[in-house]
Amino acid sequence: MEDKVRVKEVKVLSDDWYTLKKTTFDFRRKDGSWQTISRETYDRGNGATILLFCRKRKTVLLTRQFRFPAFVNGCQNGMLIEACAGLLENEKPEEAIRRECEEETRYHLGPVTKLFEAYMNASSIGVSKPHKTY
Repeated sequence: MEDKVRVKEVKVLSDDWYTLKKTTFDFRRKDGSWQTISRETYDRGNGATILLFCRKRKTVLLTRQFRFPAFVNGCQNGMLIEACAGLLENEKPEEAIRRECEEETRYHLGPVTKLFEAYMNASSIGVSKPHKTY
């Protein structure tokens, strides 16, 4: 990609809860011309998620959690329904998802199987690696 992207400047806009950077770069278009673009990236860190499945009931188990961004964007109470997930916090993904599952659902996990890796939100990634999904 070095022949398509040339980073010109990186500014840290916020380094509080997570890191917000503004990067200005040149991007080579299909016609060979260069376009200067500026984008902000929000680095949340690496995380893991698990979709809990109850074999007996043949259902999935989800959590309901308050999310401030949802609240300020019009969700009445800010509560979202989501799969159990969390940031790695210097742990292996399997350890983090066990901790998060117990914290969010009070369930203790048996063996977990990694299925794939994906970005939590491709438009807000910074230097984060893909989310590990179990």
